[in-house]
Amino acid sequence: MKFKDMTSSAFFYTSKRDRGFILLEVLIASTILAIVVLVLYAFFARSMSYFADSKNETKALMIAKSLMNEFRYNKMREADIADSHVDNFPDFTYDRITTRYEDDFITPMIEPLIINKTTIKVKWKYKDKDASLELSMIYQAK
Repeated sequence: MKFKDMTSSAFFYTSKRDRGFILLEVLIASTILAIVVLVLYAFFARSMSYFADSKNETKALMIAKSLMNEFRYNKMREADIADSHVDNFPDFTYDRITTRYEDDFITPMIEPLIINKTTIKVKWKYKDKDASLELSMIYQAK
């Protein structure tokens, strides 16, 4: 059995007409690849933006919970605060507002039920836009 010369094989032979089709196939494949890469790049850029937003919201929630715990530790008797800076987080400010509700209608024979709602609103700027997160606690006043 004799081996054929691989260079003269029909498998490796292409005519000038076939070379034009191969060039067209390469151009189409590279166009499709470029579109896929652009879509992946846009997806990656958007996901990085979402990651930064999520990071700031996580910080704000951690700050709000810490401030609420501090408020509870001080027996919930502190005054309202507006635009106060947060220690260790210079880009964040917060407001603390307590609203008082009295229930004279349901319990007229006994003492009125007094309920307070304290809201801590943590604010920050991201990409020149104002962002905020609120955390509220409802409790019976003593």
